[in-house]
Amino acid sequence: MPSVITQPIFSTGDGDAPASRAVNTPERLRALIERDIEQGKLAPGTLLDEKALARTYAVSRTPIREALLMLAAQKLVSIVPRSGTFVRRPAADELIALLECLGEMEGVAARLAAHRMSQEQRTRLRERYAQSEAMVQAGDRAGYETANAQLHGLIQQSGGNAVIVEEIAGVRRRLASFRRNVFEQPGRLQASFREHAAVVEAVCAGNGQAAADAMRDHIIGKGKAYADLVLANG
Repeated sequence: MPSVITQPIFSTGDGDAPASRAVNTPERLRALIERDIEQGKLAPGTLLDEKALARTYAVSRTPIREALLMLAAQKLVSIVPRSGTFVRRPAADELIALLECLGEMEGVAARLAAHRMSQEQRTRLRERYAQSEAMVQAGDRAGYETANAQLHGLIQQSGGNAVIVEEIAGVRRRLASFRRNVFEQPGRLQASFREHAAVVEAVCAGNGQAAADAMRDHIIGKGKAYADLVLANG
């Protein structure tokens, strides 16, 4: 059975004091719930209780319902008539499709970055890659996750295509709860660092096709990522 949220579990960000109605807009509520989905505080399949959320944020159920509708449009929650609203649990084939999509889009971003990146950006990319080695050696998973996000973000922004950046962010949101523990797998930090080497080398050399191929292999993992996700969340 799916878990159910019946008690307030979200922080308003203002200590124990209830947030004012002026700032508790549906968009703000959406962002807070989205954050907790991405961080794993709300697992896939969790039933969201509108009354509990309304008590948490000291608002009526109307803005909560609006926030949940926004999250449904993002495909982060599923609204099931007469059953309730659940944190979305994608089927195995949808997870695979999302990974394929992410790999292709990040590959395009890497190809564009290889052609458009400034010399200063290439220097920063090399520096960020080099800095992540110490985190790998120390087994610093949290630090490496941050460095990983920064490296991918720099490549995406350097490609100069805001539409692709936005689409990548949307797919990553939908995959976040399934990918969040990927670096806990034995040897994954080391493998990611090695895969980044090929990406960084190709981008900095201005080789767009090699950059796209290396990034696609890194994201999709030549099929292994599919099996890992499906087996871990089946």
